[in-house]
Amino acid sequence: MIQSVRSASRHRGAIAQRLLGDTVFERLLADIISGRFTPHERLRVDDLAYELAVSRTPVREAITRLAWTGFVEVARNSHTQIADWDATDMHDRLVMAGRLVALALTDSRFDLSELRIASPEDETAQNEGRRTGSDADIQLFLEVAEDITFSPWSRSVNRVLVELLHPLALYFTSPVLAAHGVDLSRDERPRTACLSGLADAVRAGDRESAKRQVLDYVTHLAPLLQPASPTTESRYA
Repeated sequence: MIQSVRSASRHRGAIAQRLLGDTVFERLLADIISGRFTPHERLRVDDLAYELAVSRTPVREAITRLAWTGFVEVARNSHTQIADWDATDMHDRLVMAGRLVALALTDSRFDLSELRIASPEDETAQNEGRRTGSDADIQLFLEVAEDITFSPWSRSVNRVLVELLHPLALYFTSPVLAAHGVDLSRDERPRTACLSGLADAVRAGDRESAKRQVLDYVTHLAPLLQPASPTTESRYA
């Protein structure tokens, strides 16, 4: 009995530690994408742990995950710094995310009815203009991708997709968009048309058409994330 209680306690502790690591990761990622931490800026575990009021363990875990996602570089001497990322990195993430979304839509294991874009409520919201602004279509695309990650159709693909989506969602609402030379108002109409076509295809159960609409959408959006590269100083001034 005592052994089982101790085992359960350790299990709960491990879960709490993992959740804390996720929270620290999300906070640091948001700070990086918002421009609070700039490329080549050094990260010190002790300072971050003190600022976030946590132990060093979840900070180290978060930094390891950030390194895996490409936002942090760890040098041979254990010197940790922010990677030199820009809009082009987000372009690559968007293209990969689009391909994974297209893969899900054509896989019979994925239930198209799980997508909110197919619901009458979502169609009404679009028709009534509840989604406004030059990034409205982007939020809808991210919603479609998020719906896919909640489905158990392929846990391995979903895990990769989640890691791609989180930075994108932060970036598209970030104040550094303009600093990176990204203008989301360009090609807004064809992007919206692609998502309308996606909604129609999903409702009709036409997987191939849904795939084409997603890939066409990314084709319109991705070039906006390849502006003429400004200097690091001008990006974060």
